[in-house]
Amino acid sequence: MRALARQMLGLNRRNTDLIARYNPRHQFQVVDNKIKTKAALTVLHLPVVETFMVYRLQRDIARFVEQSRAWDEFVIKPAQGTGGEGVVIIAGKSNDGFVAADDRWMSARDLESHLSDILGGVFSLNQRYDEALIERRVHAHPALAPLSFRGLPDIRVLVFRGVPIMAMVRVATQASRGRANLHLGGIGIGIDLTTGMTTHALAGRQWMTHHPDTRAVLVGHTIPAWNEILTTAARCADAVALGYIGVDITLDARSGACVLELNARPGLLIQLVNRRGLRPLIAAVEQQSPDALSVGDRVRFGQQQYARHAG
Repeated sequence: MRALARQMLGLNRRNTDLIARYNPRHQFQVVDNKIKTKAALTVLHLPVVETFMVYRLQRDIARFVEQSRAWDEFVIKPAQGTGGEGVVIIAGKSNDGFVAADDRWMSARDLESHLSDILGGVFSLNQRYDEALIERRVHAHPALAPLSFRGLPDIRVLVFRGVPIMAMVRVATQASRGRANLHLGGIGIGIDLTTGMTTHALAGRQWMTHHPDTRAVLVGHTIPAWNEILTTAARCADAVALGYIGVDITLDARSGACVLELNARPGLLIQLVNRRGLRPLIAAVEQQSPDALSVGDRVRFGQQQYARHAG
């Protein structure tokens, strides 16, 4: 345990040694805004979720009812939201209204009011002006869907200087109301970077092998298209020119790997769910100076270092 403690990266060192050093402040405005993030990723032809509509002004919301007739399922998101706040998932329509993924019935006025709150900055990082996105609802790949309670599982890949160094799956629970965010009660599941197999699962302070709501086995699953996921994550670092980022990817049942968002200040719980620290991996990448490596070589290097520093 003492050896593991020495390998763990703390918040102060993350902030001073990684974020302050490798993440230029002017790039934060890109990753903190989902619209700008999508634009940057699209330049490199990286897969993103289809956007149906963007609302920028309060008067634009008057067209929502008419426009929504074309969308059977959709997701409402604040462009500058964080931690899953302000996200509403619409799974269908009923009785001249909408049915959310958590079975709530919502009227058109409810959704218009929510859109208005988003534009007013209720859910944004700066609590001021924001924009609202309407996106296609993504359905989880059959290999991942059983791991989660209703919500969409996502894969967080930590990328340092273009090298994937650690990853986990985040899945929803009943307590998290169908959202995969760990601070809301979701479950984090470590992934062996070399094989793509899930290893350890943690919810709060409780280790587990089975989902508390569905009883599905959480460990021992091999994530499909694992090299594609790591390659996509590494290329995301090229798209936004940040040295230390969290890349959130899901596997869509229809189109495969798809980038959900980027995070310029990724948390450190990923170390706990993998039962290993980041410091040896970061040191190995800094010693290598991987900037001149191809994307494929960066992925392989990250996997090699993960295996080398196991245990």
